[in-house]
Amino acid sequence: MNSREIREKYLRFFEGKGHTIIPSSSLIPFDDPTLLFTSAGMVQFKKFWITEGQIPYTRAVSCQKCLRAGGKDSDLENIGKTGRHHTFFEMLGNFSFGDYFKKEAIEMAWEFVIEQMKIEKQRIWASYYCEDIETLHIWKKFLPEDKIVPLGKKDNFWGPAGETGPCGPCSEIYIDFGKNDSCKNPDCKPGCDCDRFLEFWNLVFPQYNQQLNGQILPLKKRGVDTGMGLERIARIMQNTRSNYETDLFLPLLQKLEEISKVKYSQEISKFRIIVDHIRAAAFILSDGVYPNNEGRGYVLRRIIRRASFQGNAIGLKRPFLSELIDPLIAIFEGVYENLKINAEEIKITISEEEKKFLELLSSARRIFDTDIEKIKDQKISGDMIFRWYDTYGIPRDLIAELTEEKHLTPDWQAFEEILKHQQEKTRQKSVFEQKRNIIFESDTVNETIFTGYVNIENNCIVKCLYFLPEKELWELIVDRTPFYPEKGGQVGDKGIIKTDKWSFSVIDCQIDPKGVIYHIGRFASGTFQDVKIGQPAVASVSRHHRMDVSANHTATHLLHYCLRKISNNQAKQAGSYVDPEKFRFDFIFPLQINNNLLQDIETNINKLIFENYPVFINEMDYNEAIKKGSIALFTEKYGEKVRVIDIGNFHAELCGGTHVSNTSEIGIFKIVSFSSVGENLKRIEAVTRKHAYDWFNKRIHIIDQASSILKTTPENLVGSINKIKKQIQDLEKKLSVLTEKAAMDIPSTLERNRKNMVIKNTDVSIIAGRVDGLTTDQLGKIADGISSNKKGCIVFLAGEIENKVAIVCKVSADIADIAPASSIIKYVSKILGGKGGGKSHFAQGLGKDTDKIDDIISKITELIPEAMR
Repeated sequence: MNSREIREKYLRFFEGKGHTIIPSSSLIPFDDPTLLFTSAGMVQFKKFWITEGQIPYTRAVSCQKCLRAGGKDSDLENIGKTGRHHTFFEMLGNFSFGDYFKKEAIEMAWEFVIEQMKIEKQRIWASYYCEDIETLHIWKKFLPEDKIVPLGKKDNFWGPAGETGPCGPCSEIYIDFGKNDSCKNPDCKPGCDCDRFLEFWNLVFPQYNQQLNGQILPLKKRGVDTGMGLERIARIMQNTRSNYETDLFLPLLQKLEEISKVKYSQEISKFRIIVDHIRAAAFILSDGVYPNNEGRGYVLRRIIRRASFQGNAIGLKRPFLSELIDPLIAIFEGVYENLKINAEEIKITISEEEKKFLELLSSARRIFDTDIEKIKDQKISGDMIFRWYDTYGIPRDLIAELTEEKHLTPDWQAFEEILKHQQEKTRQKSVFEQKRNIIFESDTVNETIFTGYVNIENNCIVKCLYFLPEKELWELIVDRTPFYPEKGGQVGDKGIIKTDKWSFSVIDCQIDPKGVIYHIGRFASGTFQDVKIGQPAVASVSRHHRMDVSANHTATHLLHYCLRKISNNQAKQAGSYVDPEKFRFDFIFPLQINNNLLQDIETNINKLIFENYPVFINEMDYNEAIKKGSIALFTEKYGEKVRVIDIGNFHAELCGGTHVSNTSEIGIFKIVSFSSVGENLKRIEAVTRKHAYDWFNKRIHIIDQASSILKTTPENLVGSINKIKKQIQDLEKKLSVLTEKAAMDIPSTLERNRKNMVIKNTDVSIIAGRVDGLTTDQLGKIADGISSNKKGCIVFLAGEIENKVAIVCKVSADIADIAPASSIIKYVSKILGGKGGGKSHFAQGLGKDTDKIDDIISKITELIPEAMR
């Protein structure tokens, strides 16, 4: 049975049991700030177990894209070592939210495994949490007790996915591959690390809710959360040695054999790492994440580099990973169309990243060897290991092999501490992860009703009040609010919530996974003691703040429209950040962008603003919106009902943010910054409204000042600057001629100070002197003149220029190997508080300590032998 059939059979089986089929959510868990990536099928359903509000269904089934690379659930280091671990994988799952529980979950699982998959009963084992006797009794209906194994919390208590949320005991279903694959222990059973038993389905029974402080409370709705790895069940149904020989990987292995001219059987571990990582990289990219040095982008970069490194190890010295994308798309065609839609973008990004890494790799090998030479006491520090691992993507197993070969001892404990610290930094932090003191809270805290699309002020009822001691801020929760919480790249609203007894200044607004909106701020009048649960209040958003943010947000849509128009719809948004002062817009763009193109974009956007186009906002079904041509960003999560922002009936996007009612409210648009984050990933920063006016006003003031200083008009300013520039160039040429004439007299003066010495049994003459006011280039020319046609000669010159020390050293070719100029300069520059370098025949440097110049010159015959040691 192929993987497509398994996937479809699973979904249809549970649909027949009253479950609603839910499409896979993104790998980016947008409504869960405690998670780096979606690591389990239940992530998109977390709030269904903890909310008291109405939910759209009580039974669900899905095939969820998952990634475990980075964070506490990471499997990154296990890839290649086993045939069952993956960074990216698909999780088949059925879920119950306050509906059925353990009995029904186990019964349906048994029916699917035995009757649908037709796996032999005698090969099935089960495990359960040792304190969960209820589950043991249920399993006894299907299996003899000697095949039902009790395990501890480490193995059979699941969750939460992240730092908080649903968790509970679980029961795992195993297949027995037989004694030939066992560890030969007569008591071998599930829980053993050998290859005899493979856990392929985990039945989790969420009945607790873990809090940030570690406290475990009963869930509002207990239920069922199961997860079966598609790769593992495919291995069972296709009777392969590991997951990697199934139809989910085999085309990738075959393509890799073709391009590498190496057989999979010869390099099993390296092949597995490559094909696993290309799947992960492609799916992460298709969900809108791009390589960088923090958070999710950092994880993506590490994955691409590890794959490229393994390719290099099997002889692929060129970028090759993008050649695996087409067979990957073929595997998932019709299942994850996002891959096909973004194919070219994925290929370009991976190739670009791989090229950069290969440039680093050759120098990384040299750095590795150089670092080892510096090691004392045969020990390698954790910092050094982490630099190899992190900067160059060198896997731990390779570091271990190289250090063992050199009989060195790596400090793995220190490395693990540094790595843990780095992983904590990559995990996104939020206000919800801070310590919170409860002042009071309602017994029922439901999803906050948001009214801000229509109103910027409404009456509300106080529900909760918290204090954040780390930031000395307060959090206020009300039943309904016009305050837009930070999400989708748009910052939260600011404003006031007040009664006749107190006034609360809102400086930020956040939303948690349950949909509860937190108003964060300080008391402008009154104290927290004046705030009471159930108290009526008035919530008012700052009109200026909302207008500035809305103008910037609508301007991002106009920018997106113009970029798509000039690129024949090839431009794609890759991220944005919108605040009142400015906005940042990241995008994939296939064309070169120069100043003329930026000017055209700016002009076209301002035309659209001045034309006063209306901005229509409609709610409709997601599928209807897509059919009508609305643009959906794959970096966002959408429900069945979506909000469509349509500007002038010429550009429509799905968007949950706030917007102006017509384009003229944007006022004016100005690009203030353009940068290229990568070969095709670009970034524009821009301002609108008053901030654009301020930008122009500031520059007009600068132009007026410059015109006044140069005694000209703004219209003639450029001409005046060019005239002065020409005068400066003429003066510099005259100065250069005078400097060279003066320098011609220097060699004869310096040669009078010639000193002789012996270096490594060779007679050497030293010519050293001080020449102030010259650059290292000018000093170098003088040194060339002095040493010309001389043998056994070292010329060392130093001088003060712009409060720094410039030094050069020229060594004649016949003695460059016994007294290299680079060694002399490196040694002397350290004494001068600077640094330098070069080649054996010529080197230069800069220092800070000008007071030491004369001392260096007088002692140069002593310093040169010291530099040779």
